[in-house]
Amino acid sequence: MAQEVYRIEDAGQLARVVHGQVDPARLTLFSTMKNEMGFLPAWLDYHRGVGFEQFLIWDDASDDGSFEYLCAQSDCVVMRSDQSYGKIVRYVDPEGKARDERLGSYLKIALPHLFFDGPFVGYLDADEFLILPPEVSSLTDIVARLRIEGATSAVASVVEFFPNSADGLQGALPQSFDDLIAAYPWFQPERLVDLRQGEQPNIVGESKTARLFKRFNVEPKVIREGWHKLWMPSRARKAQMFQKSPRHKTPLVQRTATSRLENTHYANLPPSSEIVLTVAHFVFTAQFADKIARARAWGAHANGAAKYRYYAELLDKMAGVENGFLDENSERYEGPEQLLRCGLMRWPIDQNR
Repeated sequence: MAQEVYRIEDAGQLARVVHGQVDPARLTLFSTMKNEMGFLPAWLDYHRGVGFEQFLIWDDASDDGSFEYLCAQSDCVVMRSDQSYGKIVRYVDPEGKARDERLGSYLKIALPHLFFDGPFVGYLDADEFLILPPEVSSLTDIVARLRIEGATSAVASVVEFFPNSADGLQGALPQSFDDLIAAYPWFQPERLVDLRQGEQPNIVGESKTARLFKRFNVEPKVIREGWHKLWMPSRARKAQMFQKSPRHKTPLVQRTATSRLENTHYANLPPSSEIVLTVAHFVFTAQFADKIARARAWGAHANGAAKYRYYAELLDKMAGVENGFLDENSERYEGPEQLLRCGLMRWPIDQNR
């Protein structure tokens, strides 16, 4: 039986609105979620505060109260599908290039196409918070600056925040952005994105996860199970190698017939050559151990969640190590000025004075 092929305009065949109605005139943040009740109140509250007016969420059969919570929010539009995030679908992009994508990745690309033609749309996960540059009070200022420049997207450094040691991963998950920063205040003040005029950015440096794997000697190990004990194809072996933690993504993209999100991290057109935003990524939190267990059981993440097997090993090795997260360059976060100074953020300050 031939595999069904989906194009960007076909997303409505795989997902449907089950709560709310999209207002295409409102600045919208899109996300795919499953069981993110721990982060949801803080995530919604924070992003309302920085200027998002509407939240378009594809909920992947959450059963922790997330779905009900989202449906109780007047500014949330909730979509669902009969298929799960990890289902593989064949996607043909507008240029005619075919590739296999997980359903969740395809819907992230395609669902905003159903509702928006011209506006900028935000893309963030539930554990990601978009930090505004100094002197910028709202995302509308960033959108206005992108339109002046003629840019269709803005790239961001993905900065992992963390406590000083694994002991800091205990207790309850903080319920506001300020409390998340207070509980996990450390970051690596080193550039991750170099802009290039008219081209996709050059990604540099190392993620905090990669640094920790090196420090605690967490190395790739191939596990052979079932028929793989007899023979394992190269693709299966490769899937068990380290998957790089994200150092960048494109959290703001203009949705038009020619401009779109291309995959999890890139837009199809080069981003602004003047702006680098910052996404605070809270992966090392009080729910880190639970997230590892859920991801490994769920198996819908990239390469069967192999990265989370290594996260579990890392957590075991870090137990009881004083200041295990810190190195000589780790810095306590105090404000976005630090991000500008170290190159994790870039903003034409003079334009706002």
